[in-house]
Amino acid sequence: MGSYSRGATPAEYLDRQALHNRIFQDDIRLEYILENQGFPIIVISQPGVKGGSPTQAAIDAMMRVKGFECIAPGAYYDSEAGLLIFDLLPRNAILTEDGNVYPIDPVIQRIDAEFAAF
Repeated sequence: MGSYSRGATPAEYLDRQALHNRIFQDDIRLEYILENQGFPIIVISQPGVKGGSPTQAAIDAMMRVKGFECIAPGAYYDSEAGLLIFDLLPRNAILTEDGNVYPIDPVIQRIDAEFAAF
C-alpha cells in the first residue's frame, strides 16, 4: 500500500522498472543515484522509440497476449503473477511503424489477493 498512499519507495520504484523490463522486453537501466537533501534521486535511461499514439484497442490486444486481463480502461491484471498495471493509456505508449506498441511509464504494482478482491 506504500505506493498507493505515499508514492513508491525507492525499492518499489526500482522493482517496477525491473518488472517493466521483464513484461515489455524493454532496456530501462539504472544509471546512478544522487542525494538531494537526504532524499534519493534515481536516474534511469530508456531506449528512444519513434512513432505515434496507439489506440486503446491496440494496447488491450498487446496486454491480452502478455496474459493480462483488462479490468478498466488502461488497467490490467495478471492474477497468477499478482501484478496490476495501470495508466497504460495511448498517451503513455508509442506505436511504431512496424505495429509494435511500446509502453512508456505505466504504473506496475505487486498486489495480494485481498487487494485484488477490493
